[in-house]
Amino acid sequence: MTRSAATDATSSSSSSSQLESAVALLQGARRIVVFSGAGLSRASGIPTYRDADGLWKSQNALQFSHAEDLKRDPSGFTKFWGQRMSVVESAAPNPGHRALAQLQRLRPATRLVTQNVDGLLTQAGGLDVLELHGSLRRWRCDHCGNRSGPWPFHRCLRCGSHARPDVVMFGEMLNPGVLLEAQVAAQESDLFMVVGSTTIVYPAAELPELAMARGSRLITLNLEPLPHLDDSAAVVLRGTSEDLLPRLLAGLNGQARAL
Repeated sequence: MTRSAATDATSSSSSSSQLESAVALLQGARRIVVFSGAGLSRASGIPTYRDADGLWKSQNALQFSHAEDLKRDPSGFTKFWGQRMSVVESAAPNPGHRALAQLQRLRPATRLVTQNVDGLLTQAGGLDVLELHGSLRRWRCDHCGNRSGPWPFHRCLRCGSHARPDVVMFGEMLNPGVLLEAQVAAQESDLFMVVGSTTIVYPAAELPELAMARGSRLITLNLEPLPHLDDSAAVVLRGTSEDLLPRLLAGLNGQARAL
């Protein structure tokens, strides 16, 4: 059996009872936090980071992922990030993104927290998405602080300096306000769901730990096992987010209509 066939078999065989358990947890929760990573956007054509064809396998990605690389090689830096931004701008939300936006409409207290920089959750209709690592749909100028543009030839019209994507790079800290809001949401949640993230990069990886420390139940939904979280999870869903999230929402919708 191939790896994809094995994954499909695992998803179909384990998901029926586990999906029902996950739907019941969603139905009973008052405050839900969904924490998503690169796996959520894979079906939209956005490369992940650590897969066989992931970004960290690219020498260019390694060369231009540090903030200081803009000073070292402005043209190479701008070319690399311009290409990444082009991929993001041509991408569209997939069924996983749309399902999470629908969950937020059904349960308005739901908070969407993401490590992704593609902006697809917002495009799908997600509200007040907490983008821990920023967004490739925005530029900024670190020289004068300009964040509003315009950016002709990737330069700041205000001061003439090279602009850069408004994302967190190696050697930089997360936006403290966004991180604090995510931490508070995790601590106030009674259900925390990890979707398509390896949850190994800190400080973002501490969010499920903060949630569980306050008594929140945990659902993990990932293509690969998460040994450091699965053992503590109330429900483990193995499969792709674009397949499992719509099925979760269909079950939640069905329960809502039955009430």
